[in-house]
Amino acid sequence: MILKLRNIQLSFTDSRGETFNLLNGVNLDVKRETVTALVGGNGTGKTTLFNVISGFTDDFKGEILFDNLSLKDMAPHNISRLGIGRLFQGRQLIDNLSLMENMKIASVNRDGENPLTALFRQGQYRRTERQKEEQAVKILEQIFGKDNKYLAMLDQKASELSYGEQRLIAIARLLMGNNKLLLLDEPTSGVNPVYIETIKDIIRKMVTGNSLTVLLIEHNMHFVRDIADFCAYLDNGKIEKVGTAEEVLDDKDVRSSYLGL
Repeated sequence: MILKLRNIQLSFTDSRGETFNLLNGVNLDVKRETVTALVGGNGTGKTTLFNVISGFTDDFKGEILFDNLSLKDMAPHNISRLGIGRLFQGRQLIDNLSLMENMKIASVNRDGENPLTALFRQGQYRRTERQKEEQAVKILEQIFGKDNKYLAMLDQKASELSYGEQRLIAIARLLMGNNKLLLLDEPTSGVNPVYIETIKDIIRKMVTGNSLTVLLIEHNMHFVRDIADFCAYLDNGKIEKVGTAEEVLDDKDVRSSYLGL
């Protein structure tokens, strides 16, 4: 297992002294090189759990093991460097940067960002930037094909791309990092059906071609059935059922409480 969650608990106390439990003992194993879908109603703790795994929320109880290394008390940037990449909800590209620039800022190579390198080691700076550009082009070719339209759009501002196109690029650029595990928060939300099919293809290529593991939050149940090897149903802050997508989504209790069927 690449990720193990053991008895994850998280609560907060409001100004009146009333305590609210957000996570109530989450236990989950994520198998390497698979797609696991985390499903459940709004407000059940899915994004909160992603925040805990990513280090954005550190006042939790329990244990998180990534490649058998504890993530407890670890800062988000250090967790990222271990190989956990994340896609947040909504638009993630920077509007006034080009498509290529948005790809490059996701690189793990930070040499070109050092102003001293740019000033005094211009040869090294140019080599680093060229390597990032070559990596970005290879990723776009791998994900979208050799003659994909994005290769002709590298200098276009992100603001000129549609929401669906931005979503695709935001997912693809996760390959710019040395990631082993990807946390995708509602990758298909607000995306038209054509791009949803492309997102399926991207995720499959990431798992089979790049040996990545994907844990995703999703409300599109058709998408979950098509893409997920495993599914975990989160309700009231804890995992109530784990299995294949069919086993979980066809479960009568899940269908009644979550799907309303």
